[in-house]
Amino acid sequence: MGMTANTEKLWNRNYCKVMIANFTLFFAFYLLTPLLPLYLSEHFHATKDMIGLVLSGYSVTAMLFRPFSGFMVDNFQRKKVLMVTFFVFFIFFAGYLMAGTLLLFAIVRTLHGGPFGAITVANSTVAIDVLPSSRRNEGIGYYGLSNNLGMAIAPSVGIFLYELTDSFDMIFILALAIAGVGLAVDSTLKLKPRPINKTGRTVSLDRFFLLKGWALAANMVCFGFCFGVLSNYLAIYGKEVMHITAGTGAWFLILAVGLISSRLQGAKALPTMLAMECSYRLWATPCLLLCLMPLVITVQPCSSVLATVTCGQLTRI
Repeated sequence: MGMTANTEKLWNRNYCKVMIANFTLFFAFYLLTPLLPLYLSEHFHATKDMIGLVLSGYSVTAMLFRPFSGFMVDNFQRKKVLMVTFFVFFIFFAGYLMAGTLLLFAIVRTLHGGPFGAITVANSTVAIDVLPSSRRNEGIGYYGLSNNLGMAIAPSVGIFLYELTDSFDMIFILALAIAGVGLAVDSTLKLKPRPINKTGRTVSLDRFFLLKGWALAANMVCFGFCFGVLSNYLAIYGKEVMHITAGTGAWFLILAVGLISSRLQGAKALPTMLAMECSYRLWATPCLLLCLMPLVITVQPCSSVLATVTCGQLTRI
C-alpha cells in the first residue's frame, strides 16, 4: 500500500492544468482587490460606508451560490459546469469597464460574486477528480498554493501598474485577459465521463450543507470577517493615513508567505495524522495569533475571540 501511494503520479497533466486555471482565477480576483476601494473613492467619490456596502455584495453572492454549486457539479457533467461558470466569471470583468455609475458598478460587482463562488467549487471538485486517491490529501494541499500565489503576486502587480499608468481601465482589461487564459486552460482538460444521477433523489438540506462542519464554518466566517475588513480598507488607509500605496501589495505578499508555509506543512502532515487532530494543530496557532489583532485593529475583537472559541469545538465533530 505504501509503495502504491508513493508511485502514483501526483503531478499529472490535468492536475497541473487545474492548478494553472485556479491561479489565474485568483490572480484576476486579487489584482482588483486592493484597488477597488481606491477606484470607488476616486472615480465615483463614494464614502467609506458605501465602499464597504458595494464590495460586500460580491462575497454575499459568492456565499449564496456555493451550496448550489456543489449540487450542480454532482448532478451535471463537471467540465460543462466548470466551463459555463468560468466563462461567466470571465465576461463580468468587461462589466467593470462599462459601469458608468456607482449603482451599475455595484450591480456588476454583486453579480460577479455568483460565478466566482460557483467556479471555486467546480474547479476544486475537478482537482479532486484528477488526483490519485492515495495522494488526494497531499494534492489538495498543493492545489491551495495556487490561491496563495495569486494572492502574493497579483496585488503588487496591480498597485505597480496603477502607480505606473494611473489607469484603472488597463487593470480591468488585464484581469479580463488573465481570466481568459484560465478559461482557455480549463477548456483543454480531458476528464473521464461520469454517470449522471437520474433517479430523482429528493433534494434535502444535507445535499447543500454539512451540518457536522458547523464549527469549522463558523471559524472560517470569523477569519473571513477579519480579512474582509482589512482587504477592503487597507488601500485607503495606506493612502490617506500613511500616504503610501505600495505597502498594500507588501501586506498581501507577507500574508501569502504565511499561507504558503502552512499549506506546505499541512500537505505533508494530513496523510500521517488523524484529520481532526491535524486540523486542530494547524488552526490553533493562527487562531491564537488572530486574537492579538484587536490590540492594533479595534474593530475586530469579537470575531477574533469567536475564532478561538470555535476552534476548540473542532475536536467534537
